[in-house]
Parts: sequence; C-alpha cells; structure tokens
Amino acid sequence: MLLRKKLATGALALATLFTLTSCAGTGGGTLGSGSGGDAPAEITVAAAQGIPQLNPAIRTFAWEEVLFPLLWNGLTETSESGEIEGDLAEKWTVSDDQKTWTFSLRDGVTFSNGKALTADDVVASFEYYLAPETSTQEKTKIEAITSVTAVDERTVEFQLDAPTATFPAGIVWVKVMDMDALDQIDKNPIGTGPYTVKSFTPDNSVTLVRNDDYFGDAPALETITIEKAAESTAAVTGLRSGDIDVLWSVPQGDVAQFEGDSAVSLVRPENPSQWPSWEMDTTSAPFNDVRARQALAYAIDRDAILEAAYAEQGHLAPTNNALGENNPWYGGDLTDYSYDLDKAKELFAAAGVTEGTTLTWWGVAGQYPEWNTSAEILQASLKEIGITLKIENNDIGTWVEKFYPAGKSYPATIVPNFQSTPPEPAYSLNFYREGRCECNWANPDFESAFDAAVGEPDEAARKTKWGEVQTIINREVPLIVPIQATVVTATDSALGGVWVEGGGQLHLENASFKG
Repeated sequence: MLLRKKLATGALALATLFTLTSCAGTGGGTLGSGSGGDAPAEITVAAAQGIPQLNPAIRTFAWEEVLFPLLWNGLTETSESGEIEGDLAEKWTVSDDQKTWTFSLRDGVTFSNGKALTADDVVASFEYYLAPETSTQEKTKIEAITSVTAVDERTVEFQLDAPTATFPAGIVWVKVMDMDALDQIDKNPIGTGPYTVKSFTPDNSVTLVRNDDYFGDAPALETITIEKAAESTAAVTGLRSGDIDVLWSVPQGDVAQFEGDSAVSLVRPENPSQWPSWEMDTTSAPFNDVRARQALAYAIDRDAILEAAYAEQGHLAPTNNALGENNPWYGGDLTDYSYDLDKAKELFAAAGVTEGTTLTWWGVAGQYPEWNTSAEILQASLKEIGITLKIENNDIGTWVEKFYPAGKSYPATIVPNFQSTPPEPAYSLNFYREGRCECNWANPDFESAFDAAVGEPDEAARKTKWGEVQTIINREVPLIVPIQATVVTATDSALGGVWVEGGGQLHLENASFKG
C-alpha cells in the first residue's frame, strides 16, 4: 500500500499543521539550563506527525524512525559520517561471490527484559521481516536473502540469490526484536537499545527512559518525551520558551527566523537525500515519449522552486538526479537540464505536445504547500510556451487512488511526491526498478546496470558502475527531481549530540546537554 512507501518515506510531515498537544511543562526550563544551574536529564521532542505504533518492521510513517536507534539495534548501523559500522555485529565476512555473509555478534548483549541476545533472535527477526504477511519497507532491501541460519549462538549466516556488495547497508533498518514478545510490542516493546518505553499514547506521545542494562555507552539523558505537535507558531514559541528542546522537520518558511539565534541550533544532514519526485505515467501519452519527459525537465525553473517553494532549504538538481551533487556516488555522463524553455518547447513539439495542450498537476489539498507553489511556478513556465497546466488538489485518498499502486494509467498527468532515502544508491536508485516506481518505467539496460553495480565488491569500480546507472536515468527521465530538499531540525543550543541522516531521520541516542 502507498503508506508503506510513499507516505511513509515522506513522513506526512504536514509541516504547516503544528500545535502542541501535551508537552507543556515536560521540558520546561531546558533552554535556561544552558546558561546556569544543573542541566536537566530530560528533553521534549516535537514533530508534526504522531507515532501510531511501535513495531519497527511495519512503521507507517518515517517519523517513527526516531525510535529506532533509541529502542532497537540492527546488525549494522549508519554513523554520523555516513559509514556503515557494526552494531549488534562486531564483525562480518563475505564470500568471494558476494552471496554468503557471516556476522559475529557482540558478547553480553541483553534485551530490556533481561533475556540474552543470541543468533536465534537475529534469525527469527529476519524471518519475520521476510515473511510474506509482514508488510515492511525493508523487504525490498533484503529480498535477495534465501536463507538465514544460526551457525552457533553468536554467529549468523546469510545466503543471497544474487551478489550484493552493499548488503551491510541494506540491513541497517532491520531491527532485532524479541519475537516471543511481539504481541505486546505496543504495550511493552522489548529491545536492546539505550532506552525503554515508559508510556505510549498512540498518535500523541511516547516517553522513554534510560536502559541501565544497555550494552553500549550509557546515554546521558534519563528521559526523552516525544510529542505530537501542530500549528507552527505554537511550536516555535514552545522551542523558544523551553517547553520544547527539539523540533523536527521545521517548516521551510520558518527556518530563516532561527538563523543566527544564539538560543537555537539548526541541525542539517551533511548529505541531504530527501528528494521531490514528480511522477508521470511513462506508458501513456504524452510521457511515453522520452522527449516529452526531457522537455518537462527543461521546463522546470529549479532556482525559483528552491527559493519560493522550499525557502532555499535544499540543493538544485540540474541533472534531474535523485543523488545530490555532494553524494560520493554521484556521477556519470549527465545532461544538464537547467531551465531552458526553448529546448522544452522544441522537445514537447517533437513529442506531439503543442500549443494548446493541457497537462494536469495532481496534488494534495491542505498539505505540502511546497507542492502547490512548485505547481504554480511550473504552470507559469509552461504558459510561456503555450501549454496549460491545470492544478487539481485532492484529499489524500483521491490523490493516492489516481496512481498507486504501480501499473495504473494516468495520461498527461504530473503527480508530486517525495522520497526519503539513504545516500547509498543501492537503496535510493532502486526506486526506479521495474514494478516499484508508479511512473511504470521499465528499462532492461537499467536493470542490468543496477545489478552489476550492486554486485561489484571493488568500491572504485562500483562508483563507475553507479555512474552508468545514473547515465541511463538521466537520459530516460523516468520521473522529475527538481531539487534535493533538506530536513532541518531546531534544538535548544545547550543540547548537543543530535544529528540527522540525509533522508531526515533524527538521531537522539547521543544527545546531552553541554557543559
């Protein structure tokens, strides 16, 4: 279902709908603590989206991922520098053919109920993620697994059906759970992380307390309370007053007011990997003609969109690439699709899209104001070359029904959406694979190039092969990527250790007050 991929990866940030529901007093005095007195050992975190459930496998929204490093661990993890490191696994080896991976577990790890972690728990968790009845976003990352076996109490072996040099990156978000306690996960989730759940009110708040039996370094904070918020003015006021210590995914238009504010710190990912994805049906006219897709890419005033729709919170994507130019895997023989209405008009005409043609923008009403602003900018540009863009904004259900799941026909229509993905191309560019993207794109050359890149063990050679993958995407324009957007988090300036992954995932496990 769409919530599994689309609305989940976008987190339904609803960035214009902030209102604190119950955080008053829970973090009071936090801002003042930086300038005198003992720093409190608790923080309040606010976001526009509530947390509806606690199962890390079947998360509904990306905001739920804030809990992952706090409650759970995987075999591997992503460091703040973007490197893949061991988490529950202290080391691993791989066969020459990249199809057999063997992980050795850390000694002395226990679940929050006191049960010792063994290889059997890892096997059971992976089997749960892989089970046909488990609806999880992670399945596409681990679908190459044909078997997972406990060799002994501390050793787990994976057999894959295809060479996968990126396997350790693909399993970062597969969290190991006590599967015997799965039926109680929303009441008493059992994990191995630095915190445990004290209380949980679905779609409202989660209160976490320090896990004194955590196998790693003891967390500095005693309590983390995560609150649902709405209405931006109240949320911003709460941050300034100290009722809120962390405000995730600050609305783009509100970021500027915090610049230079000594009481507030802005935390941005070093390598943003959240990207607007404007989808077209590549199997129906006019976008079944690559020239029409290329024309649309040239017709986008990316500078205006970044400035007006995203308040400069992001980076231009002139090559229409899901990977930002600062991504270490960015490359290939790439055409620059910077704004050029003459080229757009020429290519549209060659594809049969002439003056008087009408295209439709299929957006969402009352949410994602950046989408509507982007539509208005595109509408004005297309008007200059005689093409009409009709903007239709609908409720979420109507919007989804138009194009999801993949395979639906929606001629002459542009559907705004967005993806929050890891910087690793194996798990971002895989969105373009046949049957995944609602753009309905299928390209055998791309599939072969993708498989070759994923299976290449040599990093330098793999970079070259990812360049070949990006070259095909760039030439064929399966969908439109106008910019890479930056998810900005605001924190009390006295709070350190907070960081954000490229796709916007917030990390609080090392948060502490300075001084």
